[in-house]
Amino acid sequence: MQEALTNARKHAQGAEVRVRVTGAPGEGLTVEVVNDVPAAVAPDAAGGGHGLAGLAERVTLAGGRLEHGPVRRDGDGGPGGWRVRAWLPWPA
Repeated sequence: MQEALTNARKHAQGAEVRVRVTGAPGEGLTVEVVNDVPAAVAPDAAGGGHGLAGLAERVTLAGGRLEHGPVRRDGDGGPGGWRVRAWLPWPA
């Protein structure tokens, strides 16, 4: 969650960010962070490019799955922001 929030702050300054955490023992834990499209591109949006790769590696090592990518708005199909969703095992 921290990596996704850091990326939203860096790449989508001022955009609304929503966080959802769900899960139960035996079913797993899902953490989702979605940000809207920012009003303007952040002036320092460049980065090392290793955040999501490192996150994917850590999630995989824990036996989980990671999805990330652009989301679409309902209706007109225009850009809707960015989503990061991780699923991690949660033993019963």
